[in-house]
Amino acid sequence: MNNKERVFVIALIVAAVLPFLSWVLSALGVPCRSIFDDEGLRWLFRHASDCLHSRLVMFVLCCLMMQGVIQRSRILPLGRAFRDAKFLRYTAVYAVVFLSILFAAVRPDSPLLSITGGLAGSPLLDGLLFLGWLSFIIFCLCYGHTKREPWTEMLTYGIRRHPLVIPFAIVVSFCWQCVQYMVAPL
Repeated sequence: MNNKERVFVIALIVAAVLPFLSWVLSALGVPCRSIFDDEGLRWLFRHASDCLHSRLVMFVLCCLMMQGVIQRSRILPLGRAFRDAKFLRYTAVYAVVFLSILFAAVRPDSPLLSITGGLAGSPLLDGLLFLGWLSFIIFCLCYGHTKREPWTEMLTYGIRRHPLVIPFAIVVSFCWQCVQYMVAPL
């Protein structure tokens, strides 16, 4: 068993022990909520799948997809890519589209600004990281497709190369949700 598998198994053990730990701690009088009482079991069954769409899992999925499209699209090394005319055309189109969206979004009457009219707490800032990742992935997919690389190969390369990362993120997210439930006010 290699180190990655050991870390994954340790995370699985922690996820399995946390409900028992919450039960023991609450029985000892420590101010925490038990996952094995009526309310805890209802919470567990209602929220067990929430870890699948947590921010951590989405972040890991985006990073793995980004790694795959960067490596398989042959965009690296950048020095070689900058000498490619197709890369420069895609870069120009990407920059024009991205800057147009940003300029349209920061106009005073834009629906992407917050209620107060500023950037703080706006939908633009909430989705900017994901939209930036998505647009860059699309850029790499388009550039890699000109190199005869299949899109599915580019999108799944990082996931296939690191198969335990997504299940590990799901387990860590589950553990975090259990800890949050345990320490929430009674």
